[in-house]
Amino acid sequence: MSTIKDISSNIKQYWRKDVLAGFSVSLVALPLSLGIAIAMNLPPEALLAGIFAAIVGGVFTSTIRSGNVSINGPSPALIGIVVSGMSVLGAWEHMLAAFVCAGILQAIFGIFKLGGLADFIPSSVVQGMMAAIGVIILAGQIHPGLGVEIGKMNDFDKLMAIPNSIANMNPLIAIIFFNSLFILAIHPQVTNKFIKYVPAPIWLVLLAIPLYMFFQFYTDGQTAIFGKIHILNPTKDLIYFPLPSDLNVSEIFTFPDFSKIGSVGFWMVVISVFLVSTIETLGSAKAIDNIDPLKRKTNLNKDVTAMGLSTILSGFIGGLPVIAVIARSSVNINHGAMTRLSNFVHGTLILLFVFLLSDYIMLVPKAALMAILVYTGYKLASPKVFKDAGLKGYEQFLILTITLISTLMTDLNRGILIGILFTLVIHLVRSHLTARLFFKYLSKPNFNLAKIDDHYHLKVKGVANFTSIIKLRKLLKGIPKNDQIVFDFSRARLVDFSMLEFVNSWGKDYQNDQNGKYEVIGLDEHLTTGSHPYTIHALPQSVGKPLSKRQSQLRDYAFKNSWKFEPNIDWNTDYLKSNKFFETRPIEYLKNRVVGSYQDKISWEIVDITFDEGALMAAEVHNMTMLSIRFNGDVPNFELDKERIFSRLLDLAIKEDISIEEDFNSRFSVKGENKADIKRFFNKGLRSFVNQNDKYHIESNQNVILVFRYFRVMSVSEVEELVNFGEQLTDQFHNCLNNPTDNP
Repeated sequence: MSTIKDISSNIKQYWRKDVLAGFSVSLVALPLSLGIAIAMNLPPEALLAGIFAAIVGGVFTSTIRSGNVSINGPSPALIGIVVSGMSVLGAWEHMLAAFVCAGILQAIFGIFKLGGLADFIPSSVVQGMMAAIGVIILAGQIHPGLGVEIGKMNDFDKLMAIPNSIANMNPLIAIIFFNSLFILAIHPQVTNKFIKYVPAPIWLVLLAIPLYMFFQFYTDGQTAIFGKIHILNPTKDLIYFPLPSDLNVSEIFTFPDFSKIGSVGFWMVVISVFLVSTIETLGSAKAIDNIDPLKRKTNLNKDVTAMGLSTILSGFIGGLPVIAVIARSSVNINHGAMTRLSNFVHGTLILLFVFLLSDYIMLVPKAALMAILVYTGYKLASPKVFKDAGLKGYEQFLILTITLISTLMTDLNRGILIGILFTLVIHLVRSHLTARLFFKYLSKPNFNLAKIDDHYHLKVKGVANFTSIIKLRKLLKGIPKNDQIVFDFSRARLVDFSMLEFVNSWGKDYQNDQNGKYEVIGLDEHLTTGSHPYTIHALPQSVGKPLSKRQSQLRDYAFKNSWKFEPNIDWNTDYLKSNKFFETRPIEYLKNRVVGSYQDKISWEIVDITFDEGALMAAEVHNMTMLSIRFNGDVPNFELDKERIFSRLLDLAIKEDISIEEDFNSRFSVKGENKADIKRFFNKGLRSFVNQNDKYHIESNQNVILVFRYFRVMSVSEVEELVNFGEQLTDQFHNCLNNPTDNP
C-alpha cells in the first residue's frame, strides 16, 4: 500500500500526465453520468444524481481510497436495480435512503476486512451476473435510443420488444443512435493516434449535436423525410436537467427518507445495491491493478470502505452510489494517469462544467447517451464473454449462462443464489462423490499445512472449490515472508476454477510483495475439459482441433528451417509482462509459437498474442503477431516508434522523447529512462537501418527485444519478413555495442 510520502512524490512527478488524463475522463464521465440518471427513469429533480456521484467520487473519494488510478462515480450496472427499486419503493427519497444503507453495509464490510467473503461467489457466477446486467441495460435503453416509448414491462419482455421498436423507430433519432454505435464500435480499430487518444464518447457527442441540429432545421417546417413527417421535440430528445445556477441550495439537493426502512422490499433493494457495488468495486480494483503502469496493489478492504462512505455522502445529497468504474478507469490509464490526482481533477472539472457549461450540455441528444449505455451493455454480454467462458471449460459456460438466465427471469439476488446452487450441482456431478461426502467436504474443507524441511507443504483432500477459499485464506496468513510453500492437490477429487485462480493470484502476490516462492503440484493426473490452467480438474481432456490452414503453413515453414512450432494455447505469459508495451495491456494467452535462433546462439520466438487494451467490459481485445529476441548483450531499455504529428504535440506536454539527431527525431520517437546510454547506442548505422525499415515498433527491456508491426495477426509471408528483419536487427545491435556513437 502506498504511503502518503510515496503518493505526494508520485503526484509531483506525474502531475502533467494526471491533469491531462483527468480532463479526458471528465469529458467522458459528464455525459455518461447524465445518461445513467436518464436511463434510470428518475424524476426531473433527480437527474443530477449521476453528476453528484461523479463529483463525490472524484473530489471526496480520492482522499480516502486505496486505489491509485481508478475513476470513481456512478455505474451503469445499477440501472436495472434502481428502475426495479423505484417501482418497489415508490419515491426517489426512499431510494436515496436505500443507497445510504447500502453504503453503511459496504463501509462495515470494509472496516471489518470482510473483502474475502466475495470469494464465496464463484467467478463464473459473477460473470453471469454482469452479463445479465449488460442484457438489462441493452434491453432497456435501445428503445429510447430508437425514439420509441414503451410501457412498463419486465426485462425479458423489453428484450423481446426490440424488433417491434426497430419497426416503429423514429428514423431521425435512430440515425443519431446507430451513428453513435458505429463510432463506439469502430474507434478501437482506428490506428490514427489523435483519433485514438480522444475517447470515443467525445467523438460521438461532437458528431451527434450537429447531426441533431441539422435534422431539427429541416423538420421545423414539418418537411417530410424518408416519406413520412417526423417531428423532433427538443424537450424530449435532448438532455434536460435543472440548472444548478437557477436553483437555491434546498432545490439542488434531495435528501433521503427512511420511513420504509422496516419493510422487506426496502432491504432487498439495499442488498442488491450493496452486492453489485461491492462486487464491481472489488472486481474493478483487481482488474485495474493488472494495468496500473506502476504495478501498485490496491488495499481492497480500504477501497470498499471508501466506496461505502462515498455512497453515504452521495446518497445524503441526492446522488447515486459511488463505485470504482472500470470503463472510465481504463480511459484514465490509457491517457497516461499515474496517481489519484487524475480522479480528483475529473471530479472537480465535472463540478465546474455543470455550473459553467449547462446550456451546452443540454444540446446533447439523448439517443447518443443511450448508444453509450447500449454499447456498455453489449460489452458486458458480448459473444467474447461466452467464448472466454467456453475456453475455461464447458462447466464455466453453463454456470455463466444459467446465472444470466435466472437473473433475467427473477432478480439479481435470486439469480446469484441460483448460480451458486447450480455451480455446486456441477461440482457434485464432476467429483463422483456421494452427496453426503461431497457436502461433508464443503462444510469441513480438508487442508493439512505442515513445515517440511525448508518449505511449507499444503495438502488438499476431497473438494477444493470456492467454498473453501475463506478457510484457505486464513491458513495462508500464517506463512512468513521470504519462505516457500507447495500447494499439493494430488488427493483432491475436484479443484474448481475459483480455487486455482485464488491460489495463483495469492502466489504471485506472495512472490512480488513478500519475496517468497510458491509451487502448485498434484494436478498432472487430473483430467480437464478446457485448455485454461484454472479449468475444473476432474474429467478427460477434450480432443484437440485440427490445424488451420495458416497453422499448417507455419508448421511447414518452421520444419523447413529446423525450427520448433507449437500451435496450442499457452497461458503462461509472465515472462512478457515486464516489457513496457504490456505494462497496461494484460496478455490473455499466446499461441502458434515458432522458436528459432540467430547465429546459433541468440534465441527468438514469434507468437500470436491475444491481449486486452483496458479491462473487463472496457477491454478492447487485440490479436497480434510479435517477434521476441533474447539478446545476449547489454542493450539499453528503450521504445522506438515512427513519429507522427500528434505524438509530437503530446510530447510537448509530457516531454519524454530523447533527442538523438535532428533528421532522425523528425521521423521517430525514442523513449527510455537512461537517455545517455540510449543516445550512445543509436549509432549512425542503426539510425540508417531504422530509416530504411521504418514500419516496425521496436522495444528493448532487460535484453528482451520485442518487434511488431500491426495490431493484427500476420500472414506467413509477413512472418518470414519479420524473421529476416529480426536477424538484420540483431546484427545492427551487435554493431552498436561494439561501435557506439561518439556523441552521447
